[in-house]
Amino acid sequence: MLPSHGYQGFRNAPIPSGWVQTGERWALWHNGRETASITPDGGPGVRLWMEGQKFWHVKEVRAANVRQAKRYAERWCAARLYPDLPLREAVALLTDSTPIQPPPPMPGLPPTREQQQQARRLAEAGKRELERVKEALEPRKPPAVTKPRAKDPMKAWLRAGRHQMGPAV
Repeated sequence: MLPSHGYQGFRNAPIPSGWVQTGERWALWHNGRETASITPDGGPGVRLWMEGQKFWHVKEVRAANVRQAKRYAERWCAARLYPDLPLREAVALLTDSTPIQPPPPMPGLPPTREQQQQARRLAEAGKRELERVKEALEPRKPPAVTKPRAKDPMKAWLRAGRHQMGPAV
């Protein structure tokens, strides 16, 4: 199982940096990417996965414990990510745990006249639709009570006569 590399999509929370623990797993984050991870290995030790600058700079090893694995990962990754710096400075840069703040959103252009008109029309349509929905959700009024009308005896007599004559021609 390989760890996820970096993140996809939009992010509002700060990007992790340094060592981050999730459950029994430890991950070393650098520049918004996971460069190393330590996971428990069924046996007495832990499994360590590390990634350098290039995708082919990947190494998987076992370590006796988490402390040893962290130390090894810090040195191995720092040497590959910062080859021109002394190892101590490279490790300090790599393990700096101040979270990276995502850049603020770019300022947009002001809306065009067409966009403003469209927004106004949408707002008006939304208001009308909301009124229609509210009206539909109101409880129905019971029908007004009406007295039953007296049957006209003449209509009944005509209907009976028409019935006796048979179907109309």
